[in-house]
Amino acid sequence: MNLGEAKQLLYETVARYHPGAVVVWEKTKGVTPRPPYITLGYGNINRSLFRMSDEKGEHEYYEYSFTFEMNLYTIGKELKVNGAGIGAYENTAVEDLEEFIRFLDSEAITNELTQKGLSVFLNPPIRDLSELIGDTKFNYRSMAEFTVAFVGCADGMYGVWGDRSAPNASGGGVAEFFETAIEPVEYVDIQYGKEQEE
Repeated sequence: MNLGEAKQLLYETVARYHPGAVVVWEKTKGVTPRPPYITLGYGNINRSLFRMSDEKGEHEYYEYSFTFEMNLYTIGKELKVNGAGIGAYENTAVEDLEEFIRFLDSEAITNELTQKGLSVFLNPPIRDLSELIGDTKFNYRSMAEFTVAFVGCADGMYGVWGDRSAPNASGGGVAEFFETAIEPVEYVDIQYGKEQEE
């Protein structure tokens, strides 16, 4: 797995639980959607200092982790009197986000993500970042941070061998780097010289 695949899996998991909300990555160009919507962001990526190898020495790996942030914006739940709406809305941002986190921590989703090579852990607390806009309207918002961990492959003579396009979106890499694998040593012929007898 690489960072792009980890981000895509996180996006799919959030969108899967929120079919009635728009889910977008932060720092992307576009119009701010109307609530309910969710923004996703991530911080610096950490990588283990040393590579690990499998038992046969055919593949090498690094351990990666990064901070993942999720912001939930909602209009809340309409308050009613005698079954009729009164035009006021209760702030449900924190409880709605906490409900998603229970889904994320569930046995079913934990197993799915683990089988795909991703671990996600909540970094408490779940924050209420709601604010008053003008004098009459509230922007209901909650935010949670997670630590995300995965293992990434560093195969090939150049550490980037595999099914990737070259150059990448930032102009890096050439086809040779992605196509040159390390050939495993399968057979070694060792010959010993006979000691001369005196």
